[in-house]
Amino acid sequence: MRGSVCRVLAAAALAVPAVVVPVGGVGSRASATPGAEPASVAATPAAAPAAPAAAASLDLQLTGVSPAVITDNEDLTVTGTVRNTSGAAVSRPLVQVVLGTARVDLSRDAVREWAAQTGPAQGTVVGQARVGSTLAPGASAAFRVTVKDLGRRGAVTYGALPISVQSGGDSVRTFAGFQSVKQYEPLSLAVAVPLTLDPDPDLFGAEGATRDAAWERALGPDSRLTHVLDATSNTDVTWAVDPTLTPTLLPDFGEFPQGGNGGEEKVRTAAESRIRGAAAQHRPWVLPDTDADIAAAAGTASGTTLMGELVGRATEVANQLGGRSDVAWPVDGQYTSARESALRGFYRDPRLGGQVVAVSALGELGRGSTPVATQRSQGGLPMLAFDDSLSGLLARTTSQAEGVLSTQQFVADSAALLNELPGTAGRTVFIVAPRTWAPDATAAKRFLDTVAGIPWLTPTTADAQLSTASRAVPAPAAPVTRPTGPSYGGAPVLTRARLAQLGQTVRTVQGVATIRDDGDAFSRTWTRAAEQLASTRWRAAPTAWSTLDGRVTEAAGQTTSAVKVAAGTINFLADSGRLQITVTNDLTVPVEDVKLTVEASNPRLRIDSQPPVLRIGPRSRATVTVNVTALAAGTVPLRTTLTTPDDTVIGQGADVRVRVTPTGDGVYWALGGFAGLILVIGLFRTYRKRPRTRRATAPVTTIGSS
Repeated sequence: MRGSVCRVLAAAALAVPAVVVPVGGVGSRASATPGAEPASVAATPAAAPAAPAAAASLDLQLTGVSPAVITDNEDLTVTGTVRNTSGAAVSRPLVQVVLGTARVDLSRDAVREWAAQTGPAQGTVVGQARVGSTLAPGASAAFRVTVKDLGRRGAVTYGALPISVQSGGDSVRTFAGFQSVKQYEPLSLAVAVPLTLDPDPDLFGAEGATRDAAWERALGPDSRLTHVLDATSNTDVTWAVDPTLTPTLLPDFGEFPQGGNGGEEKVRTAAESRIRGAAAQHRPWVLPDTDADIAAAAGTASGTTLMGELVGRATEVANQLGGRSDVAWPVDGQYTSARESALRGFYRDPRLGGQVVAVSALGELGRGSTPVATQRSQGGLPMLAFDDSLSGLLARTTSQAEGVLSTQQFVADSAALLNELPGTAGRTVFIVAPRTWAPDATAAKRFLDTVAGIPWLTPTTADAQLSTASRAVPAPAAPVTRPTGPSYGGAPVLTRARLAQLGQTVRTVQGVATIRDDGDAFSRTWTRAAEQLASTRWRAAPTAWSTLDGRVTEAAGQTTSAVKVAAGTINFLADSGRLQITVTNDLTVPVEDVKLTVEASNPRLRIDSQPPVLRIGPRSRATVTVNVTALAAGTVPLRTTLTTPDDTVIGQGADVRVRVTPTGDGVYWALGGFAGLILVIGLFRTYRKRPRTRRATAPVTTIGSS
């Protein structure tokens, strides 16, 4: 009997006609969604949808939940679209707002569980609207549902309620925040967002149209970075800036590449101007130059020198932007005492002033209630611990629909966080976006503006929280070497071996540039490209790192292989003298200040002097002389080394062999004796062949008879 009565009452409740209300909010005169029939309804249990809608396949998307936090006298308005994904027409589908039975304002796990559930929810229907027309296959229509007095349904005076917006077999789980009375100590909230480049190898290297197009993709009006700047404009968000985005502020900046159509200079100048213009509001943290992957380099001695140099360059940029460069933000969010020591090694000028870590990296400190954001290590280092869950919601603002859901989940999650210790003053929350954040600018902007207006959150700055952290009681001992919690940012591209090779690559490119006639342009292009290989951004695209690395290696190799010593064999038939060695330059530009060093591989030949530095024209050769002394007969391979003024080795080893045949003193005595003998013999023969002198005879007179 009791069950029959209940069924009769439920049927009667469902039969009560819906009361039509203005759809544009209080005082609205017309519906903002033509064709829809919005209505508020008396609270009824959620029932199975009508047969036509149930049989169809519908897809719901929310476009708004307003206000994000309602008061006891405000209505909640839910807007969105419903699309018919089936192959048959659907007659006027009904969209319902169902209040769930779960209590989500006391548990952050409960918030996540409700948001992850799918399918129609069980609970109370608190609002509904029927689409005003039949939906053909593939067609969609907008809807608006107004819910009255929802804020009074909470069990407490503030928090969040779980709601399901559903039609047919589809539903969207979300939340509605509410507050009637303030009965808590608010949380202090700070937000930081990185301004970094995409992992595109075409941004660096050879000048030309390809490079210009890459910079247009990276910084143009439709770029990811432009969307980040748009989303954070006129907010209290702290920017973390890669100095690559402010090139003219870097020490030793020369000029933009001139090989393209000027597109790179145009977009880079515009981006830098925008960052500089808004720097005062965003109080930027300047990251190490290139946004160097200090997380990968920590603990590897091979990366200390390069990382220290990249960290040091940020100081001048920070000074000009009115920011600071002493805050380390390792992309993985990890913390260990060994990591802190490594970072202090990188940050010598400036000295390390703080570190960004994940709450999940705090080990034992992260158990029980959520730790506050402002922490201090046992070594006295101020730390800002970002909330993993809330930061993940900021990262999800990549579309309008995701922006609505992430905003409302943020409301519920922050309320549950507050309720862990609602009466404790001075609690802090810090959230960050990932390096790869690709927001829908409108959705992300709305998210940040809404979050700043949540009544139990008080906006502040990251610098203010760092100042608080510097006075915090040191946290319990952290892990020494093995981090805890998840690692963010992807797997590191920079291994120990690659870090060691990267340092050598940078030195090689810089050294090669010193001998080229176009050295300034070559260094500006390829040294910068080599340094960019140290960036964190390549974690998101390891193959792109390999592409750029190959191009840098090829550019440096073109010089080192084009300048070389010509191979050959030299016959040296003397005790001392000069050897002639040929050096060729196959480049299309001259080289100068090339130093040739010659060494004998065995003691048969002594090198008495080295040749002077060389200048060789394009596609030309030069011959140098080397003074040597022969000490013994035999073949002597010569070791030839070509270096730059900073002793960077270039060129290729050449097979130069010298056949040494010294004459010695005995040879000269023998030759001298032989020459003397020839002289004596010649004189003797000359003497013997000389004619004798005849005596004069008296005339003979012949007497004859006459």
